[in-house]
Amino acid sequence: MENAMITMKNINKGYMLGEERLPILKDINFQVNKGEYVAILGPSGSGKTTLMNMIGCMDVMDSGEYYLDGMAIHETKEDDLTMVRNQKIGFIFQNYQLIPTYNVMQNIIMPLLMRGMTHEEAEEKCKNTIKLLGLDHRIGHKPNELSGGQKQRLCIARALAVSPEVLLMDEPTSALDPISTLKIEELMETLKKKYTVVIVTHNMQQAARVSDDTAFFLVGEVIEKNATSEIFARPQDKRTEDYITGRFG
Repeated sequence: MENAMITMKNINKGYMLGEERLPILKDINFQVNKGEYVAILGPSGSGKTTLMNMIGCMDVMDSGEYYLDGMAIHETKEDDLTMVRNQKIGFIFQNYQLIPTYNVMQNIIMPLLMRGMTHEEAEEKCKNTIKLLGLDHRIGHKPNELSGGQKQRLCIARALAVSPEVLLMDEPTSALDPISTLKIEELMETLKKKYTVVIVTHNMQQAARVSDDTAFFLVGEVIEKNATSEIFARPQDKRTEDYITGRFG
């Protein structure tokens, strides 16, 4: 586990539906090493978003062990989990979750102001990130004045501003046109040099282009996890093969 950033052992999670417990994650074993870029594939309802919420310390498991950079998250109190979320994890959501009344700069620096930074300190810290994301000419614009690609870059800038160790991306390009998607993917190539990244995507071509490893999820289970090139060229499980060749279901 020395090089592991994310280690999950026998993770189970379910929700009550009336008087019945609906299992969502079943004995999940999942590891992501520091600096790796891992894609999670699988049909809707397979548990991908629940797993992401677990990795991001936004939800708690029913049983199992979760270590984030060696820290035993499953033994950590809620107040401390808030600190972990704020300091170690950057979230990038498919529906942006931007504050509509804030401009670009205000959206990016808000998490830093919440940490107690002064406005001047926060702006100074964000300058390079804003330039990297190509938003320097849009600083005063509000989200409704931005294109879909610019909104997603704004989300990424906001996530990077807190200097996280892990970036979690949930379908970050699903609402974008092909050109904007390629631009975000180019940015992903830059990010993978500095961060540990986990991305949920339905886009198999995207997973093949940007990720080091790919995990295939089905009905709450990790069916297979391997180097991306191996998953797509030589899947070990027929269910994985059926999914990536379009024969699934």
